[in-house]
Order: sequence, then C-alpha cells, then structure tokens
Amino acid sequence: MSASFPSLPCLPCPHGSACCAYGVTVSEEEAAGLRSRHGEDKVYRTRWGEWRTRIRNRRCVFLVDNLCVVHDDPQYPAVCRGFPWTDAETGGPYEFDQAICPEFVTHPEYVQIGKPTRAAPRRP
Repeated sequence: MSASFPSLPCLPCPHGSACCAYGVTVSEEEAAGLRSRHGEDKVYRTRWGEWRTRIRNRRCVFLVDNLCVVHDDPQYPAVCRGFPWTDAETGGPYEFDQAICPEFVTHPEYVQIGKPTRAAPRRP
C-alpha cells in the first residue's frame, strides 16, 4: 500500500491500549521467536491450529505499563505492525473493526483511509 497514513498517538497510547485487549494471531516464525525469547506461556496454539498471543487481565501479555515490550523485537507480530492500516495476511487495507482503536471514534474520517475504492466501470 502506498497511501500516506496519519500518525496515531500509539506510544504511549492515550486510550489505555484498547487494541491490546485482544490476542493477535502470529505466524509460526513469530510464535517460535516470541516463545524462545519471552517464554513458552506467552503464546499458544488454538484448537484450529493457529498461534495467538495470550491475554491476561484483559490485555495482551506483552503489554506492560501501557507499552508493548516486544515492539522492537524482530518477531513483533505483523498484525500489530500493520494495525490499523494494513492487513498482515493480505498486505491490503485492514478491513476489520478499526473502532477497537478509540482514535477512530475521535477521528471517524480515518476509517476511510486506505480502504479499497471501487474502480469505475470500463467503457468500450
């Protein structure tokens, strides 16, 4: 994606790291790296076979004092790296609920940034 995105106030987050209230899916490589550097109990495999970060006290286990302790880690999850603009799986626009970041409630115009637009029909 080549769009220019507004800077969000993420570090430190003024919204209590609302987006970190959910575990995120991580790749096999990310899971292996996070497990080896931060502990086996930080990520788990779901019954569907995907790796996810754990949640404790309603926040991701990697969130400490409102800061992500793996933000500079080589295995920082792609889902986190791209949120809320880029979908880690497709590389395209993030098409899920951006409202989990309260900044999108404050600035509803942000929701449309980076969304795919429908091309005008081609005329012969």
